Amino acid sequence: MALEARICPKCGSKGLVPIEADEKCFCGGTKIVFNVTKDEYIKMSDYERNQMIEEMDIHPLISDDDAYLIYNVTHSTEIIDAMIELKQKDIIEYGLKLSQFKNQLEQKHQINQKENNQVRCPRCGSTNITAGQRGYSLLTGFVGSGSTVNRCASCGHKWKP
Repeated sequence: MALEARICPKCGSKGLVPIEADEKCFCGGTKIVFNVTKDEYIKMSDYERNQMIEEMDIHPLISDDDAYLIYNVTHSTEIIDAMIELKQKDIIEYGLKLSQFKNQLEQKHQINQKENNQVRCPRCGSTNITAGQRGYSLLTGFVGSGSTVNRCASCGHKWKP
C-alpha cells in the first residue's frame, strides 16, 4: 500500500495516509499533500516538519489536540468550526469552553472504565450477575458456606470468580 504525507490546514493534524484515502480530515478540513516521499517524511524530525509547514505558509486555525478533544466529545465538525470562530473572537471564552469539553471527556472515560471493570457473564456478556455461596464447608458444616459462585440472572450460567 502506497502512503503519502498530508497535513490539514484547518487543525494541523499531519501524518502518513494511504494515497487512496479520503482527503477530508476528521475536523472537516481538506488535507494537503506534503512535497516529500514517505521515507523522507519518516526521517524528518518534528522540528523539520513544522519548518516545512511554515514554508508552505500553513497556519492551522486550531491545534490538532483541541480539535481531537472537541470531536471526541461532540462528533461534530460544525462545533469545531464554531470553536474556531470563538477562539478568534474571545480567547478566554474559548479556553473555558475547551475546559468543559475536557471535563466531559474525562467523565466519559470514567464511565467507560467502570463499565469495563464490571463483572460480565462469560457466556452472554450480561452484567446482571448475582454472587452466592455454594457447597458444603468443612469448617462450619453448613451447605452454602463454601466457595463463592457467580450466577448470570439473564442466561443462568454459573461460574467461579
